[in-house]
Amino acid sequence: KSFLINTQAPVKMAEAFLPQIKRSEKKLIVSISSLMGSIADNTGGGSILYRSSKAALNAAMKSLALDLKEQSVGVLILHPGWVKTDMGGINALIEAYESVSGMRSVIDNFALPQSGSFIKYDGTQLPW
Repeated sequence: KSFLINTQAPVKMAEAFLPQIKRSEKKLIVSISSLMGSIADNTGGGSILYRSSKAALNAAMKSLALDLKEQSVGVLILHPGWVKTDMGGINALIEAYESVSGMRSVIDNFALPQSGSFIKYDGTQLPW
């Protein structure tokens, strides 16, 4: 179920909406991943299926970025941060509005050379 929701669904959505994205002004596909999908950052283990599904999403979106570069369609992979939600819990570091505001800023300031990048809500480049 994790792979279906976190990996396959975003890829299928990108494929389904690609004709409209190509006609749009922004020409950008954005996926919400997680730092837990970073192999380089994984020093604690655990959450194997969730981590794997987000790492697979990152790999798929990076490949999509390379495939769509010649068509001037960008792909961003965003980490929303550790957000105070049902999933993040009360010990999370940031509120939802801060995460969303930051991600919107990253999207608004996107430039095609960034395509395929894994970026935190605050604009920080993340390790794969």
